Amino acid sequence: MAKLRFRPLLAGLALAFVTALCLVLILQVEGETKAKIEHNQQQKLTAIMDNLLPKDILQNKDSFECYLLSHKKIGSNMTLYVAKKNNEPLGYILRYSTSRGYSNPLIFIASFSHDFKVYKVDIQLSRETPGIGDKIDRKHGDYLDQFYGKNVDNANWDVKKFGGDFDYITGATITSRSVVLATKDALEVLSTTDLNTLKKCKVK
Repeated sequence: MAKLRFRPLLAGLALAFVTALCLVLILQVEGETKAKIEHNQQQKLTAIMDNLLPKDILQNKDSFECYLLSHKKIGSNMTLYVAKKNNEPLGYILRYSTSRGYSNPLIFIASFSHDFKVYKVDIQLSRETPGIGDKIDRKHGDYLDQFYGKNVDNANWDVKKFGGDFDYITGATITSRSVVLATKDALEVLSTTDLNTLKKCKVK
């Protein structure tokens, strides 16, 4: 009779042990997965920085901070990265979007100097017509290089077809113009934004 009573106790202890073991294994896997995700995110961020920011900024910065910037001209919760030294901005990386394209949205990521000149513009998301609108992408040419060194005041921000300073791709005027106008909007928003008013985010 005592043996019969003892069996449920043993079964309960065994079940508790197995449950605890499973929990430990799950937590271990979660920890390893989290570390791997963080590592991959850091690699991705490093790649973005290396691609967009000049080497002198990368070598001189002592911090890299992340903010969320929302504005009707560029979209909601756009990520803004700021490379700093002694808490002073050396350069910026900003994601921004526009609905002026042929197939919306168009999402860009660009880098800017501390005095708000464009370093480099890239496209992060585009649904523009293959073979036509997507010709602005760096994979198809150097169209985006024309933005280098431009700020709000030293260029007429429109395509040449409409009296501006920027080239456009034949057959893709709408897409070309959307890049120009969206980048001007990004410059205007960035240059008038007080970082102290923005919500910080994790650098990832």
